[in-house]
Amino acid sequence: MKPQHDFPVAYPTEVLALIPTFIVVAVDAAGMGIILPLLPFYSQQLGATPFTVGALISVYALCQLVAGPVVGTLSDRYGRRGVLIVSQIGTLVGFVLLASANSLTVVFLARIVDGLTSGNISVAHAYAAEHSAPSTRKQALGTTSGAIGTGLVVGPALSGLLVQFGSTAPIWAAALLSLMSIIATIGLLPPDHPEPGGLDVHPVPESESAGILLVIPSAWVLLGLLILYFLVNSMFLSQIALFLSARFSWQGHPFGARELGGVFAYAGFINILVQGLLITRASRYASDRITVTIAFACMGAGFLGIAVVERISLLALSLTLIIFGTMFIRTTLTAELSQSVPLNRQGVIMGLNQSLMSSANIVAPLLSGALIDRRLYATWALAMAAIAACGAITAVGLLARPQAKIPALGRRVNKLGSF
Repeated sequence: MKPQHDFPVAYPTEVLALIPTFIVVAVDAAGMGIILPLLPFYSQQLGATPFTVGALISVYALCQLVAGPVVGTLSDRYGRRGVLIVSQIGTLVGFVLLASANSLTVVFLARIVDGLTSGNISVAHAYAAEHSAPSTRKQALGTTSGAIGTGLVVGPALSGLLVQFGSTAPIWAAALLSLMSIIATIGLLPPDHPEPGGLDVHPVPESESAGILLVIPSAWVLLGLLILYFLVNSMFLSQIALFLSARFSWQGHPFGARELGGVFAYAGFINILVQGLLITRASRYASDRITVTIAFACMGAGFLGIAVVERISLLALSLTLIIFGTMFIRTTLTAELSQSVPLNRQGVIMGLNQSLMSSANIVAPLLSGALIDRRLYATWALAMAAIAACGAITAVGLLARPQAKIPALGRRVNKLGSF
């Protein structure tokens, strides 16, 4: 058990400096939160099958895979703020196209535009890491994750309220929020003009940037765990709407966009709870590896639950286990990954992280779509339980393994204390 004094709390000045980032990310996430519960049902109105819904997510992820490293590198070289604005403009254009769509072709075009200019969250994570000390990095990243949670409470709730005025009303609201996010970025985030060599006092030459990632075994362990997380999370998010619609009813009608909006809002509330109260307290009593092991186990139990339960109360319990596990895994592993490289390479590592997530998001939604298309609902849930079990077993194996020594790179690389 770790003593409390090993976990410093972020200083007030650092917290205040991250308020503009919190506002920008929260508004951006609210727009994304509006779309998440609506897109499957909106696409079905235009003739999409569950597999087509998965393909929509996959094509977006494919575009992210192409754009992710480019966005990260550009943000390192030219500054986070300018790249963030360009990314947000692409999101706005994608929302406008989506709201105007009269065919699945236009829906696909909207997702392609949004995907090619995506990177808002990874750039925001890099900005937060860049403006925090190594000792408070987890709290800083928790701030951006908390902003995402705030947006994912407000966004789905708005989607559920606005869908009664028409299926495009929530999308136009998301476009408006995207415009507000652009204005907030321009007005609130201070301009950054990085010097050649980056912001780290011990800059890393370009020729070493890729080499640093290769010589840190702990970083690749983290990335491996993140891949498992991304796979199972993408399978879950891509088809949970159609799964709930097919298996559960609320007040006499199948789950729809309004009910799913409530589920996503609940997930956002848990995200705020985890980031604001639980993640730091958990760190005082357990290592990050133990936390990740338990979180994967919770996800697996939740997936087993939704495979067999029929009552709404048990469904709520299973979803709660899944959501809690999701929040702990992503925040813990992202914070550890951030500390594996110098500050002036935050964009590179977060861009790589984004690319791995996009790779998982290309394969997993297609697999999920094929299973739900064939009404293999229990198989879908059990497949996710198996992947979560692999994550827990991998983390348990790491617990029994001696601490790997990281090759010396002077003071240019932050060592991982937990992995």
